[in-house]
Amino acid sequence: MQNLNKPNFKFTPLQIVQISVTVFVILLGLNLWTFYAEPLSKVLSPYWNDNLIDILVLIPAVGAAVAGTLLTRQFEKGETPYHIWQAFTIGLWFWVAGEIGGMVNDALYWDTIYPDFSLVDMFWLLGYFFLGLSLYYQLRLVYGAKSRSRRRIYLGLVAIALLVSAGLTHLAIKAGLGEGYAWIILFVTVLYPVFDLTEGATAIWISFLFGRGQWSRPWWGLILFALADSVNTFYWLGGYGFIPVAAQTVLNFISVIAYPASYMVAGLALLSNYFILRYGENSGLLKVAIKSEINKP
Repeated sequence: MQNLNKPNFKFTPLQIVQISVTVFVILLGLNLWTFYAEPLSKVLSPYWNDNLIDILVLIPAVGAAVAGTLLTRQFEKGETPYHIWQAFTIGLWFWVAGEIGGMVNDALYWDTIYPDFSLVDMFWLLGYFFLGLSLYYQLRLVYGAKSRSRRRIYLGLVAIALLVSAGLTHLAIKAGLGEGYAWIILFVTVLYPVFDLTEGATAIWISFLFGRGQWSRPWWGLILFALADSVNTFYWLGGYGFIPVAAQTVLNFISVIAYPASYMVAGLALLSNYFILRYGENSGLLKVAIKSEINKP
């Protein structure tokens, strides 16, 4: 781990985190307003309104990936935490690539048919792989497992997820969900919530292991993402046709809030941990973290 230094910039780390919170709250408000009021749809077209929402999500996504990069650099390559946060950060960067790729796809296929499987899906799936790998490293650190053969267990779990997704895809087709879509796109669509459920449940378990400590908070972003992505998958599979309009409205609101908030929560947690490791008590955040631990019920 690198040596502690005194901050030499205009704002203190605590102030930077507070400013980031304010910016993210504003972005979240803009996201809600753009989704429900659709201002650009009225002035230009639905495409530009959708594009604005994508940009409002991309900003915290990039912020989270940058914060993860800064945090990873605070550890030496031989340290286990380095591997944890390196994998976490690589996963975030792949998701950033997925966000950008989705915008490119919108520009190319908005008025035509989207491809069943594209590079965007590869970015998302690789993101899941590396985020899952970071969870594996974290659990291995907690439980002290050092055997390299455990990596085969992780790859085996990935294979099981693929098999489960294939089975669920078959069941979804028999149930009449996803009608009109090719098998591969249904498989990938089902694969997302399977990964979400697995990684979200593991993230919740890690949060319990850490209590409500500072190092549990980056994983909260994965939990929120799992919630938002599950709603989106339910929608794309045609599940909205089986629930009342009121329930659809609630699910839409949850998705619109949880999706960008997942990046925001992870980014703020990663940034805070970076400042704490980098500047220690000089960050002004260590006392806040300790105080929050003391005030636990």
